[in-house]
Amino acid sequence: MDICLDTGNLEMVKKGFKRFPINSVSMNPSIAVDYLKTVDRSFLENALLIRDIIGSDTPFFLEALGDTAEEMVEDAKKIIEIVPGNTTVKIPACVEGFKAIKELTKLNIPTSCTAIYTLNQAILAAESGADYIAVYVSRLEKVGASGIDVISKIKKVFDEENYSCKIAAASLKTTEHIEKSVLAGANNLALTIDLLEKMSIHSLTQETLTKFKEDWEGLFGVGSRISNMEK
Repeated sequence: MDICLDTGNLEMVKKGFKRFPINSVSMNPSIAVDYLKTVDRSFLENALLIRDIIGSDTPFFLEALGDTAEEMVEDAKKIIEIVPGNTTVKIPACVEGFKAIKELTKLNIPTSCTAIYTLNQAILAAESGADYIAVYVSRLEKVGASGIDVISKIKKVFDEENYSCKIAAASLKTTEHIEKSVLAGANNLALTIDLLEKMSIHSLTQETLTKFKEDWEGLFGVGSRISNMEK
């Protein structure tokens, strides 16, 4: 299971990697713009700063733009050229996108096919050579569909066909989305810092820790810890 931090914010990247077992970082154009409009730097400058923080081996997912396959391939080449290390280019699930993925696969440039909403799109992405596909869970829910069911269907077919393409669950808004995505077979979870923090807590855990502390300090005194005890 890969936990992917979904942000373009440098402070969130630093904070996330200190606190949680994060395996990768990703951002889409909207996430990038939300952050970049608050700072004085370009997209590629910001991406390089993130790469410096996470190191060259950590997977980094950056999205190419363009209306045609040729434009997407041009963007992908520029991303790979400028942002070193383990960088994967995100390409949208559309006719031109599948064409771009085929070309990038020939060039040995890793790709993630993003904005997947159907099993059909996932099959085309995998057959085109995508290394990942990203299902947008909450966006499907907004139109009355089930992103979790889509992930489950994709997982079943990918296993049957022995596709090496990994399934990412993206556009996750709740901890329930996370749990259901994992159970449905997702290999990668694209999460914000807020969701990671929500994953880490439960009211019963805090109640339990409070009771532990009360019992401990009731015997050994307030502020007593093992590290300040004598043998």
